[in-house]
Amino acid sequence: MKYKKIPKEYFVTILDRLTRLEPAYIRYKRVFDDVINKFFVSDRLKNLTLSDEIKFVEEIFYFSLEDESYDDMGNSFSINKVLTNLEEKYFTFNELSYQYLSARLDLSKMINQIKYDKKLPKNVQWLTQINHPNCDILKEREEKSLLYPIEKIILCEGETENTLLEPIFKLFNIDFDKLGYLIIPAGGKNQVAKKFYKMIEYIKLPFFILLDKDALLINRLIEPKLRDIDTLYLIQSGEFEDLIPKNILQKTINLVHKNDFNCLYDDFKQNHTMVYNLAEIYRKYGFGVFKKAEFARHLKEYIVRFTTKEDFMNSEICNIAKNIVS
Repeated sequence: MKYKKIPKEYFVTILDRLTRLEPAYIRYKRVFDDVINKFFVSDRLKNLTLSDEIKFVEEIFYFSLEDESYDDMGNSFSINKVLTNLEEKYFTFNELSYQYLSARLDLSKMINQIKYDKKLPKNVQWLTQINHPNCDILKEREEKSLLYPIEKIILCEGETENTLLEPIFKLFNIDFDKLGYLIIPAGGKNQVAKKFYKMIEYIKLPFFILLDKDALLINRLIEPKLRDIDTLYLIQSGEFEDLIPKNILQKTINLVHKNDFNCLYDDFKQNHTMVYNLAEIYRKYGFGVFKKAEFARHLKEYIVRFTTKEDFMNSEICNIAKNIVS
């Protein structure tokens, strides 16, 4: 057999994929196929059994690390044990997953080749921080805001919620990364039920599902599927943008679009949604086409820099905060 060495910079990609929120048989299969196709020089790649895949990946792994050791002493395989324990916590049982997890890949040795950097994916940052024996992974998460291990999934409609939920709730001393709350945007209102249906087939973690007020059909589709551990919240104010106080929206616009013609508080009409108002303000003052995702990024920057919890005390955000941590 002839192997090519896995470059050290590619270890980050491998570790990232091995710790995503998917059952092991999905994430490991993806990584193993990729490693074999990239680093196994042979024409014997058809009709491989799972045992063949595991054997070849193990050999490529230790060849790349220049380490033939399969020793299970000391720190060896500590990360593998953590991932196996989390598999049981996160996902419904699947025999194939545990076959993949049994592969003798000492991930601790791979992690030792990676230099810690805050630009690393959060899951890889977490791995680098817990890479020592007898680590209290919950304590590490809470003290260093690592997100992992995950405790709850917040399923929302789109990028606006994905961008703004974390900075707003930090004002209420609710740190998603400390609590292990993972935000997953569904990619649109009509995708939420589909995403939820698919994920509860294999995920055992509780869901907090956040929907706009007008998502009544989606609400009706989801309710029969809710488990005792899940929560569905319908925003009574309307859309997510309707939760943001008008003065914050106004000041964000004027900060971003420095212009002689600043928008006024009175530009926000009571009988219209905030999204409608924002689109009209952009048209009126010549700011171009209003783009929700782009504006959410501007809004996040303003909230982080200039707002406090008191700015949201009259908002429905307070009620959502109570529900999300209950």
